[in-house]
Amino acid sequence: MAKRSFKINNLVFGSGETQMNIKKLIVLLALFFATTVQADNVESVSELLRLPAYCKGTQQIREISGDPVPIEEYIKRYGLGYNHLHHYCWALNSENNAVYMSDRDLAHSKIFHAISDIDYVLRNNHDPKFFFLPEIYVSKARILFKLNQPDDAVPWLKKAIALRPNYSPAYARISDYYVEKGDKAEAVKILKQGIAKSNKSDMLIHRLRELESQGGDAAKSGKIK
Repeated sequence: MAKRSFKINNLVFGSGETQMNIKKLIVLLALFFATTVQADNVESVSELLRLPAYCKGTQQIREISGDPVPIEEYIKRYGLGYNHLHHYCWALNSENNAVYMSDRDLAHSKIFHAISDIDYVLRNNHDPKFFFLPEIYVSKARILFKLNQPDDAVPWLKKAIALRPNYSPAYARISDYYVEKGDKAEAVKILKQGIAKSNKSDMLIHRLRELESQGGDAAKSGKIK
């Protein structure tokens, strides 16, 4: 029997030898589901309660929270980027909702929407020292890790550290990345750097102790590979 094959947007599928570009397929799926799933605007108090407290005063979300503080006060406190921060809060809401979705493809679509909302904030923010940037960078990295894109995620963690050298969550996630790669020595090194820069962060100290207890003397000397 002759082998049969078919094409979808230049992706060739055939019996026996499947030829496809995985990255193109992922992008096509993302675009397809992006047309079927909408970004998760915060529409209820229960959703709001799962978000950081600063979300309550942002545009549109304040209609749910009933925050009496004028948005101008938050802008004065945090900077003009606060005008766009509701998109970041929507991104976190999409990420939260993806956890509860049984359909993996739809859940991934939610995650892609989260990236889009984060990118919206980054495109429209013109303050290189906007207060929330380190947190936004770390969140983007976290979501990219969920999408199995570690090489794209790590630079965002480094950007967070470059902007705020004492930002403990960035050091913690980079150290986790190296642990996952099996490079405990580099993970220990990152944690020690973070502890030195963050005025001895309790969280980083705890992680370092855990890692050293798992690796023994080799971890303490930074010789684990």
